[in-house]
Amino acid sequence: MIGLLFLYWIWKAFANLALEYGKNKWAYFFFGLVSYYGGTIVAGFIVAIGLALVNGFDSLGNEDFVDPIWNLFYILFGGLSCYGIYKFLENKAEKERELNKKDGIENIGVYSED
Repeated sequence: MIGLLFLYWIWKAFANLALEYGKNKWAYFFFGLVSYYGGTIVAGFIVAIGLALVNGFDSLGNEDFVDPIWNLFYILFGGLSCYGIYKFLENKAEKERELNKKDGIENIGVYSED
């Protein structure tokens, strides 16, 4: 159930960002989902490699590896990666908006009072 709430929050945030800057909201939602699930997968790999290096590869088959605390860590890492991608896309869209506001090549030679 919490996973569905995360999907809704990701969709809502990225869709609003896309609509604000005139982008495709489904593409931005896809970026959000990939960043969230990619972040959780990367966190899982980091934890698995860390535990394998510290305790040996036999410790990965132990039941202690499947722990709700680790799940919270994965969710946190996924959320942080999703937020990072959100901020990256926001900054990129803001820079594109500023570039579009600047005088373009079609305004060369046109007299302006500004």
